[in-house]
Order: sequence, then structure tokens, then C-alpha cells
Amino acid sequence: MKFAIVGAGAVGLLTACLLKDAGNEVQLIVRREEQAKLINGQGVLKGGVRYNITANTGWQAIAPEEYVVVAVKYDGLKNVLPFLQTRALTNPVVFLQNGMLHIETITKLPQTNIAAASVEHGVVKVSDHEIRHTGNGVYKFALLKGEGNIFRPLTAMPGVRAEWHDDADRLLFRKVLLNALINPLTALMELKNGQLLSNPYAFALLERMYEELADAFPEMVSLLPFEEVAALCNSTSENTSSMLADKLAGKKMELDTILLYTLNRSKKELPILQSVYQLLKSYEV
Repeated sequence: MKFAIVGAGAVGLLTACLLKDAGNEVQLIVRREEQAKLINGQGVLKGGVRYNITANTGWQAIAPEEYVVVAVKYDGLKNVLPFLQTRALTNPVVFLQNGMLHIETITKLPQTNIAAASVEHGVVKVSDHEIRHTGNGVYKFALLKGEGNIFRPLTAMPGVRAEWHDDADRLLFRKVLLNALINPLTALMELKNGQLLSNPYAFALLERMYEELADAFPEMVSLLPFEEVAALCNSTSENTSSMLADKLAGKKMELDTILLYTLNRSKKELPILQSVYQLLKSYEV
């Protein structure tokens, strides 16, 4: 199979490497010429292994038979969506963003077949062409519109753990709830994931936030039991969440697509989550 990965951040570079390992043809579509030159000259590095992957800055490099995988962060979609209005019109497209604020917009794109995926890997970007894979996980795919069979081959690639889910909203909202619990608290208190369990004050707040969300979304008790939240904090105990990494780097955090989306979706007041959202937004003023 052939893939064009749009965006060469941590998730984009990891996805490119995993697809390459599975024997696929892969190219990266990047925005900056200097990153393209670096990748083309020195390859993509993961765990000390060099991957020779071509990087281009133009959408004209995308062939009709390629899967287009959009791996930019939510805020980067504003640079990508205008191209998708006029380019790659017959290609199947997969979106890998956290959150759900963009879902309604992307389902209105002219492409016939669009899917989304929840990426449950730990990965850190070291430089423009190097990543550190901190936790092996799974890609969970679901259809947003079109024919699901178009995307089924993505779940059967050697060496790439992947699942197909029939209910996109359930799949993606579970990830939103998980991110709404772990990411903002680690970012606010500048803690690693495991410290949400070991720090008694952080743990108490994590429990209170879970109870608040479960009261607003009763399905959460079965969709995302608290034990699974704690288990993820434990299994990724040394990881720095993406939201904390963005905050420390002075980058825009994914607050709106995760927290604001959750606040808007709830029919009940969420005072704790609202306060956490406002506190974190204050860093971006």
C-alpha cells in the first residue's frame, strides 16, 4: 500500500516509520522546506534506526492511489483543510487528531471516504527528523463517512497493532474523556503521568474530575472505568503528556478540541473542568 503522511510531528514521524516497517511505500508532506531537506538528507531516526522516507512540501506529490493520513495537531488543521478542499479529492483520508472539535468540519470535506483513528502510542519528538518511541500501543480506526472496507486493510498490516471500531463517536469520545482527565491535570501541575497517582492531592483531583464527568456522561462508567484511567497513568508513569510538553515548549495546547468540546457537549455544569480549562487558557494569553 502507499501512504502520504501530512505532518511530520511526533505522531506523523512515528506513523511513517511503522508503515515503512510493515513494507508500505511512504512519503511525508511537510510545511517547512528546511524539515523536508533534513529528512531527505538524513532520514527519519527512531530508536537509533534510520528510515529513508521521502519528504515533500507540495500536495501535488500525492498520487491518486495513496491513503492520505493527516497527522498534524488540531491547531494545524487550519493549514491543511484548505488543501483538502481542492486536492486529493479521490483519496481515502484518515485523521489522527486528539479531540473532537474538528469532526463536524472534516465530515463536510469533498472526499468520499474519511476515517478517524485514535493513536495510543507514546512518542516524543526529539528533533525535526528524530523521535523516541516511549510506549508501544495501538491504532483504533473508525469510519466517519464513506465505505468502511476501504480502510479495513489498515488493520491487517504486519507489525502494526490496529483495530476497527464500528462506532466512531464512542471510540473518539472515550479518548476525549481520557485526555480531559490526564492531560490538563499534568499540564496544570507540571507532573508526569504517574504522579497523578503518587501525589495525593493530584490523585484526589483526578478522582473528583472523574466523578464530575461520570455524572454528566453516565455512559462513562462502562466506556472508561476509573480503573482504566489509573492503569494508563501507571503504564505511562514516566511519560510527559503532550499537553504538558506543549506548555513547557511555549506552544499552543490542545485545550479547545478536548476540554472546550467536553464542556460544550455536557448538558450539566462542569465546574472543576471549567476551572482547569480557564487556568490553562490563561497561559496562552
